Amino acid sequence: MPYLKRDENNRIVAFSVTEEAGFNEYLEDNSSELQAFLQQQMVTPQQNSALQASDQSIIRVLEDLIMLLSDKGVIQFTELPDEAQNKLMRRLSMRRAINDLSDLAWSDDETVDIKTSD
Repeated sequence: MPYLKRDENNRIVAFSVTEEAGFNEYLEDNSSELQAFLQQQMVTPQQNSALQASDQSIIRVLEDLIMLLSDKGVIQFTELPDEAQNKLMRRLSMRRAINDLSDLAWSDDETVDIKTSD
């Protein structure tokens, strides 16, 4: 049973489960006005996708930052929790494998001799 905070136009701008400063109007849970406010606050699938894409980008930034700090001696890689070390090493290994595969690309006039065992 929420307590509401309203703006100068009497629109709901926030709610709290406890009565606090500025949250002094009580409203029933099943109020249509409260339900409409909650619907507006829900994340759309597009927003969720954008957030997930952003998460993927920031993961790469954090990996690079950790490696940079480690290379510069600001932190020791071994100071990280074991699980963090394992996750970073797995990702580093995957990224290296992908980079190695991309190095195999060649132009049309090149030939590659693949040796097979007889």
